[in-house]
Amino acid sequence: MKKILSISLILAAALTLNSCVKEEDDIFDKTAAERLNEASGLYASRLMASPNGWAMQLYPTNYDEWPYGNGYLVLCRFNKDFSVNVSMDNIFSEGQYREDTSLWEVLTDNGPVLSFNSHNDCIHAFCDPYDLWFTGTEDHDNNESGTGAEGDYEFIIVDAPEDASYMMLKGKKRGTYNLLTPVEEGVNFKDYLADVKNFRKTFFPLNAPTFDVVHWGDSLCKMVMTYPDEMGESTTRNLDFDGMPNIYPYDGDPILNQSFNTFLITKRGNDYYLRFRDKFKPKDVEIQEFVYLKDKDIFQSVDDPSYYIGGNNPNLYFGTTLQMSSHTWTMTSDTEKGASLINSLSTYFTSLSNSSNTVTFDKVMLVTTDEGVVLQITYKNKPKKGRETIGSMKYLYTYESAGNKTRLVFNKATGNDEAELRTSTIGLDQPSVKEAIDFFSQEFEVGAATTAFNLNSVRLSPSSAPSSSIILTK
Repeated sequence: MKKILSISLILAAALTLNSCVKEEDDIFDKTAAERLNEASGLYASRLMASPNGWAMQLYPTNYDEWPYGNGYLVLCRFNKDFSVNVSMDNIFSEGQYREDTSLWEVLTDNGPVLSFNSHNDCIHAFCDPYDLWFTGTEDHDNNESGTGAEGDYEFIIVDAPEDASYMMLKGKKRGTYNLLTPVEEGVNFKDYLADVKNFRKTFFPLNAPTFDVVHWGDSLCKMVMTYPDEMGESTTRNLDFDGMPNIYPYDGDPILNQSFNTFLITKRGNDYYLRFRDKFKPKDVEIQEFVYLKDKDIFQSVDDPSYYIGGNNPNLYFGTTLQMSSHTWTMTSDTEKGASLINSLSTYFTSLSNSSNTVTFDKVMLVTTDEGVVLQITYKNKPKKGRETIGSMKYLYTYESAGNKTRLVFNKATGNDEAELRTSTIGLDQPSVKEAIDFFSQEFEVGAATTAFNLNSVRLSPSSAPSSSIILTK
């Protein structure tokens, strides 16, 4: 009986196995090689689906150290003849626009892989095993021979929607995720890169005087741009180096609570996007990409408007500088009243010229000294025989700062000897000089000249006449 039962089980198992094999044959009517070739063709067509190419947010590694962990914007146009036009403008191209054409293909290696399979001066700059010339100085001699920037030239195609709205690539060796977004038709690669670079330099300059503020719902963090110690400031500025921000709790310690997360700026239509390399997860919400809203001067999360990045408070920052000695702001203007004030000073100083010397107006500055806040008007005197000299008049002000307003008041009793000034050629009795003094001696609304992300320039708008504003620049 047991033998009969065993034979029955063996026959049943054989029939079941035969059924499974037959089912597999029905599913795959093409060979593995044929299926891989089809997949290769499909993803190649997706890469070519954006007629004017893609803006690739390239991250060589996931490190938090410069320059390996920083992001680099690279533009790629994949052509039907399997050539690819690649452009970039960053520190790897010596701060200049660079473009190169090479070959590309989609390989089938356990999935579709985009390979830049002939040398490209742009893409391979991040993976060639050469010493990076810009990381070494006489005092800090780095040598990356054998590793380079440690990036990839082959990328696994992780996601490629049929509508060509984006593509997601993953570095084959380093595992970094690199987003591709379409470049609009008619947009020139060089112009695109210059536009984005100018935007980033305006909003996140190397010499940013203050921090930005990240709003995670009800929580706040400071966002401070950091730059490598081994690079001199002039070098990084000349190469338009992009810093890596340190984001930490507003009241936290920048070292004990440090958290680095680099980002890139791209443009789609008329909108600028800021996207971090790594996702944030405040309160179980994934936040990564922000769009700039010009009317609010903020970068707002594309997923949740309660998460956004803003600049510092202009009046709070300006009020702080008024308490610091040796801090100088130079006056310019883009309004009729401000321009008239500067022009009248220039006209007056020009009128002081005579046969023996030439006098010219130089500039108006607001300077903080040990005495307090000083309005300083400087002029140049060039004798026909002799060296040019610079003269100045100084007028002391007191100030109050609260909310978004700062009140400056000319202090006649301290630091300004009116009688002595009147005996000189230039003084308070001159209408153009008095106009400048009176203009500053009032209450101002303090705002950003361009953006609160860059308070190297602030705008002072008289509370009594907001349209008569002036700009003070560090």
